[in-house]
Amino acid sequence: MARLADGLDEATKDFVCVRIIQMRGVDTSVFNFDFDLSWAGFFMNADMTVYGRYGSRRDQGDSQFSTAGLKEALARALEIHKGYPANKPSLASKNVKAPVPAKEPENMPGLKGMFQTPDIPKGCIHCHHVWKGIRRSVMAAKKPLPDSLLWVYPMPDTVGLTIDPADGARVSAVAAGSPAAKAGVQADDVVATVGGAPLVSIADFQFALQNAPDQGPLRIEVRRGSEKKAMTLALPAGWRRDADFSWRSSTGDIRIGMQLEPLADDERKAAGLKSGGIKVKAAWPKGPAGMAGFQPGDILTTVNGQAVPERETDFVAMIRQKYLPGQKLKIAVVRGGKRQELDMNVP
Repeated sequence: MARLADGLDEATKDFVCVRIIQMRGVDTSVFNFDFDLSWAGFFMNADMTVYGRYGSRRDQGDSQFSTAGLKEALARALEIHKGYPANKPSLASKNVKAPVPAKEPENMPGLKGMFQTPDIPKGCIHCHHVWKGIRRSVMAAKKPLPDSLLWVYPMPDTVGLTIDPADGARVSAVAAGSPAAKAGVQADDVVATVGGAPLVSIADFQFALQNAPDQGPLRIEVRRGSEKKAMTLALPAGWRRDADFSWRSSTGDIRIGMQLEPLADDERKAAGLKSGGIKVKAAWPKGPAGMAGFQPGDILTTVNGQAVPERETDFVAMIRQKYLPGQKLKIAVVRGGKRQELDMNVP
């Protein structure tokens, strides 16, 4: 929680501040955000219309929080409020109701029975548990997990934009050849709208990307000096997949009971691989992988004859998109220089 210091007390004087400390009873169709964050903020009208969101993270050690960025977000949210309700139509894409299996996490089929004790913190439903409830409902229906439930809440970097966290809307860099570069976005542009909705912070951009198509157009508007320029980002197929989701707490539930790490060049060579392959860092003894006989140090080379990718993110995605719970896996490993195959079912 942000402390009301460093000028935040002044910035929040026109807001009613409410703190929610856990997810039990929270309507996740409305309070829809990146559930792997340790802190997230919503700017809302009393009628539950969302003006904007705040809180972003690239990976476990690179959160995009800053006092300056939060102040900017508060100021932009207040400007939206001043124009409300006349500007309500422009907020439609920020208020898309999430397609969750149940509004309250404790009622999601994948979480039922897990948080029965009223004792807090033992019965606390953490934010990342919500992803578990959503993904488990898909897996229980014997469906592959879509890109939007694996590479969740993409950072603007995914489409080629680096946004200054101290401002929340100003572009600090544009990656060459990216959708943003092809659309004409330049460094020092200020992103004004994404998908037609006014931008409050980086989190708003992430929300728009989370709800963007797997392939297709995304409209943005930027301010460049005194001019406003409308642009369209052409999102190519698989645009989410360059990101790494293995740092996320919620991914523990979609791994198959082991944590993986990249191979060093000499390890790959010793295993007889020219590319790909990945090493077991940990296999939980009572988890599916541990029960199947996987051990730390094992080098995974193929799954059902298909080459194993070198990133843990891509391995998890391969399992959750190509195979369904209950299907059999035959995983070839190199252990101590010797090759063998281990069998397990997808959990």
